[in-house]
Amino acid sequence: MTKSIVTGETGYDIRFSEVSDEPYLKEWLSSKAVRKWLPPSSDADVDLFVRNWIGFSRYKSSLTATYNGQVVGVATIFLMPYLKVAHLCMMYIAVDPRMQRRGIGTSLVKNIKNLAKTRFRLESMHVEVFGNCPLIPVLKNQGFVEIVRQENFVHLEDGFHPRHIFEVVL
Repeated sequence: MTKSIVTGETGYDIRFSEVSDEPYLKEWLSSKAVRKWLPPSSDADVDLFVRNWIGFSRYKSSLTATYNGQVVGVATIFLMPYLKVAHLCMMYIAVDPRMQRRGIGTSLVKNIKNLAKTRFRLESMHVEVFGNCPLIPVLKNQGFVEIVRQENFVHLEDGFHPRHIFEVVL
């Protein structure tokens, strides 16, 4: 069965993230299927990562996708606190595993790029993923270029996998 794209439907929306979105993010990152593409490796790491991630909502640098009133994805600009590097940022994104491959990731990446450029006047954005993350084609399609590939960077249950860092000039 083919999953349908939901981003053009009336039930789809993107809004600024709120602290109340934290449980959804934590649930997704607690799944080994999602966690393997991102830095956290333990439940304790997930707790810290999610708190830091959703904390950026206070700066309105995080977007949440909803579908029919349910949170289905979160993308966040991790703003840099130092003047020397305040022109660039890291971005992380997670989509509910049940809603992946339905256009949500692409929609969030487009919108977070726009937010970074227009609201924060950032010049470039970086994304870090591991292995053969399904986000890689989305990033490439949205103009991101792989600038770093480190082989055997992370060890998962099925062996060693590369780390990829992608960049887009805004």
